[in-house]
Amino acid sequence: MASSSPSGYRWGLRAVIALQCLLVLAFVYHGFAAPGPFGPRLPAVQGQTLWLQSHGDLHQFNAQGQRLQHFPLSDLKLSSSPSSLQFTQANVLWVHDESRVHRCDLKQRQCLPVELADLDSRRSNRWVRVSDDESEITVSDASRHRVLVYRRDAVTGHYALARTESEGMRFPNQTLQAGDRIWVANTNRHQIVQLRTGQGDAAVRQEHSIDHPDLRPGRSFPFAMAQDPRGQLWVLVARPDMQQADLLIMNERLQPDRVIPLAPKQDPNAIALFDQHMLLPDMTQFLVRKLDLYGRVLSPFGDAAFQAELDTARSQAKWTRRLPALLMSATAVLMLIAVFLAWKAGELRQLRGTAWRPDPAKATLDAGGPGPTDPMVIAQTRTQPIERGRVTMVKALPGSTRTRRRVMLATDAIVLVAIGAVVYWAWPQFYQRDCAPGKACAPWMPYALVALALIPVALSLQMRRHLRALEAIRIGTDGEQVQARVGKKRYQAPADQVTCTRQQLLIGLGAVPLRLNGEALFDEESLRHNIIDRLPQMHMSGSAWSQGRLGHYWKHGGWQGRTIVIGTVALCGLWVWVMLR
Repeated sequence: MASSSPSGYRWGLRAVIALQCLLVLAFVYHGFAAPGPFGPRLPAVQGQTLWLQSHGDLHQFNAQGQRLQHFPLSDLKLSSSPSSLQFTQANVLWVHDESRVHRCDLKQRQCLPVELADLDSRRSNRWVRVSDDESEITVSDASRHRVLVYRRDAVTGHYALARTESEGMRFPNQTLQAGDRIWVANTNRHQIVQLRTGQGDAAVRQEHSIDHPDLRPGRSFPFAMAQDPRGQLWVLVARPDMQQADLLIMNERLQPDRVIPLAPKQDPNAIALFDQHMLLPDMTQFLVRKLDLYGRVLSPFGDAAFQAELDTARSQAKWTRRLPALLMSATAVLMLIAVFLAWKAGELRQLRGTAWRPDPAKATLDAGGPGPTDPMVIAQTRTQPIERGRVTMVKALPGSTRTRRRVMLATDAIVLVAIGAVVYWAWPQFYQRDCAPGKACAPWMPYALVALALIPVALSLQMRRHLRALEAIRIGTDGEQVQARVGKKRYQAPADQVTCTRQQLLIGLGAVPLRLNGEALFDEESLRHNIIDRLPQMHMSGSAWSQGRLGHYWKHGGWQGRTIVIGTVALCGLWVWVMLR
């Protein structure tokens, strides 16, 4: 059957490789382009109702937790992952999305961007708060470690930058405004900063630490706040990855008072006061927890229909989290299938090459067999041997590594694009010399990151130079000695101290490639006739898998070769001992 022929297996191998490429693209898409499984987040109180963003929709609830309406964010031309949400009127929504602040009219289902000076277009998580009369906008610009205050011009209606609060700010997170006061979660400084807003250029500033002995280890990064009717501040304090937060209550004087323990699996992302209760949306667990003002946990917020949607979204999120493992497993299975098809199609034989000696044609003649029928082979077998003392030489085929060098060049281009994307994303993290939450870094760190990322490209350049040098290989012999030149390196030794494997000549501690991953670097018939057949005293290693290197090092590598062999055996023994412990 056609499917059992080498060409059929070869076509099957191509199909498997194409499918593997599709799986790799799916994995990349999942990691970089697919939106995350967003659960309940960004609570916004408007009058007697509460708005939540969850699984791509905006949801409105009354005080009893019944959903009044919901509609997709796509109707407003917004992405599924805005970073801030606030209502100033019944149908007026302010949202930060795709690095821009938008004012949305829910009746018309229309969002218009608001032009704000000194905000770049880089995608970033910013927290935006707008005064009730929309005359002032406060933007917490975390990646550039500052809080910006804009005021609207009464005549033009445009917003102008009034002042910038950057002194001592490190990753300022969510803000909370009450009257002429605004609280900022200064995350990397482990404190709450209170600013008295006014018409002057300067603001009265107070800093309040969030240190408390009952906070779990590692929880020292505040990021969200809400104020209860008694004037206490409820603060979510998380780990450096902004997950699994504790709930800290600060008294009226903003001193840490007590900690409300949360279950280890809880992962609140915001907090809001609504109808004399505190709501904690949990984006990971797809749940909105409700607490009374004493910290007691009540039944989850939301009606049955909303809970059913959250259950469905939670199930989808679980499969989304499993998708990378499934893709990697499928890729591994396809690799095994590809190896089988490559073996059946004869592709793996190229990796091992053909044994240099004995020559199959000569072996057949010596055994008294019928011999080959190809006239060219017959002519070669009748060629007279070259007398001893005469020097013969072979040269590597020009262009034998051209394809591999082109593939490496394309790979380098992809790596450079990837490095550029990573640096573009990571550079703001170093903007004011903060490498990570709570860790300051030296000003040379960004340049060190770039240098480290360019190491693969430098190695690739070196490899391409090496491939180019392979095309300049020269091998010569006079029937007694073997001499080779690879680039600027020269090797010479008596033939009885040289080992020839399927892939290379081993001369001393050096190796002269004869094939590159199964592809011929020389005219193999010329190499056999002018070099190998003239050196019957040369050691041959004809195994398909053994490179003959250790045996050659031990016999002909001197004390250096024996040291290499002993060290290799010792390392292998140490590895086995460690694995068996």
